[in-house]
Amino acid sequence: MLRQLARTLLIAALVFSIGLHWVVLQSAAWAGMIVTYSIQEGSLLTGMSQTFDAEHPCALCGAVWTGTQKEKEDTRQKKETHKKLLLTLAVLERAVLTPPDFVILSTELKQSPVEMELRPPVPPPRRGAGLILVG
Repeated sequence: MLRQLARTLLIAALVFSIGLHWVVLQSAAWAGMIVTYSIQEGSLLTGMSQTFDAEHPCALCGAVWTGTQKEKEDTRQKKETHKKLLLTLAVLERAVLTPPDFVILSTELKQSPVEMELRPPVPPPRRGAGLILVG
């Protein structure tokens, strides 16, 4: 019993997430319109013609159209919000989570920045150091 309920809820969630409920409602509206217009006009062909000519919409067709348009607007707003969120997270990650490009050693902490820049490296570099000639 619980497993069947879980399956039903899962299927319902999938149906609504892909917008299939609008297709079902629109199909029901068209079926009702075909029956209604065919009875009114006395001809199935005329009833079908009036159903799909977009000049004779029913209340359910209007509700489906309004619902799908509102859903599209909501989707656009969600995408914009999602983009803003991703941009904010990227900026925060760069500002907070990225380590600095340099490392300060503990001996350097005792010196002022001016002293560190003015003193030459110890030992001074030698010209040609590290160059091995094979001959």
